[in-house]
Amino acid sequence: MESIEIVRSDWPYVLDLMPDDLEQSAVDKLALRRRREITSGGDLLRLALLYGLCDLTLEQTAAQAALVGMGQISDVGVLKRLRQADEWLGHVVLRFLQERGLARNVPPLSVRVVDATVVSGPGSRGTDWRVHVGLDLGKQQISTVELTGPEGGETLRRHTVAPGEVMLADGGYGQREGVAHILDQEGHVVVRINWQNFPLQTRGGQPLDIVRCLETLRVGEIGDWPVQFEANGGVYPIRLLALRKSRAATEKARTRIRHEASRKGRKPDRRSLRAAQFVYVITDLDPQTLPADQGLELYRLRWQIEIAFKHLKSLLHLDHLRAKDPRLARSYLYAKILGALIVEELCDSALAFFPWGYPLFPGRCQSLALAAGAG
Repeated sequence: MESIEIVRSDWPYVLDLMPDDLEQSAVDKLALRRRREITSGGDLLRLALLYGLCDLTLEQTAAQAALVGMGQISDVGVLKRLRQADEWLGHVVLRFLQERGLARNVPPLSVRVVDATVVSGPGSRGTDWRVHVGLDLGKQQISTVELTGPEGGETLRRHTVAPGEVMLADGGYGQREGVAHILDQEGHVVVRINWQNFPLQTRGGQPLDIVRCLETLRVGEIGDWPVQFEANGGVYPIRLLALRKSRAATEKARTRIRHEASRKGRKPDRRSLRAAQFVYVITDLDPQTLPADQGLELYRLRWQIEIAFKHLKSLLHLDHLRAKDPRLARSYLYAKILGALIVEELCDSALAFFPWGYPLFPGRCQSLALAAGAG
């Protein structure tokens, strides 16, 4: 699907997907102040998608706005409009997700994969922004999005969780306070940890030598130990699940450890080289609910979030940040994220759309769509 078609021929369908408060929120969030050329929230959204989703310059955005009938607006006018739309666009992204299930009750063992990606601005070699994304593994849909500055590190503390929901995360989220934050909300975790920064105890409260514990495993054997950790003044009972890697996978991990140590001018930690033989995660779910082999297999599915990021970064060029102005950059990124969600919705819900823009027989069309899905 061509990005430009979303703001051209597909625009009536896109507006049908938008939250009911699109127009009022544009006023409430002070995004729509002067109604010359850009006369509605829909027009402002269209302008933002031209700039962000279609990755046009300010001059090109102004030209395309005229071509789609939005009137004559200068590149400076585009800049001013988009700068004041950042908070509103973030609101639209949130409302878009809320109408598709965000913050509603979820069934037990629904799984959300969380991760973050770095976005750098023009000429920058560092981290200018972080986009934090949650992916509903069952629905294969992006369910949460948060945009922060470089100070917004990867942590489970920035995520809310519904009771019974499982948060699936890589080692960057293996921090005691973040895991405790999820457990305190009656959520569950399957999280990869590092032996260095996530100290564990036996259920009797004695320190656990994680590496020595892992080395008791034979090839093909799955480890499952009842353990606990301390955080925020409390004690949390969990399980440590582990599996010994193949020789090739182990050597690949050790090469990465040696390279990182060499880059920092130091010798690799011998315990890290020993721990590189294993994949190990923690979970609070009991063995009846999540057997050890299923827990490790569930962690393997975490690559789904990488696919979501690949779509965002390569197909929609999320890793390319055109703007230097902070507020314009936020508008650009929110438009890019909203565009990705719109593309996903248009592709997944094609049966719900009609050449004339609305269903003649809503009930019958819904039945047909359900029948097609069942088939």
